Amino acid sequence: MAYQPSPTAAGSSLPPLSRPQLAEARRVRAVELFEGGVSNAEIARTVGVCAESVRRWRRVLMRLPGQEA
Repeated sequence: MAYQPSPTAAGSSLPPLSRPQLAEARRVRAVELFEGGVSNAEIARTVGVCAESVRRWRRVLMRLPGQEA
């Protein structure tokens, strides 16, 4: 299932998210799933990106000081 904004946000008077904001929301959700032990393939399906993007995000995250993904 691809990333879907919450129903409360969709019906609110807030402006829609920009493309960079949506991309960041996907990355944030991916990190939450990394921390939950979810596989790269499942994360890719959940947030609606290719598995290579998830692998790249995980590699970058692992290079940050004090991070373990």
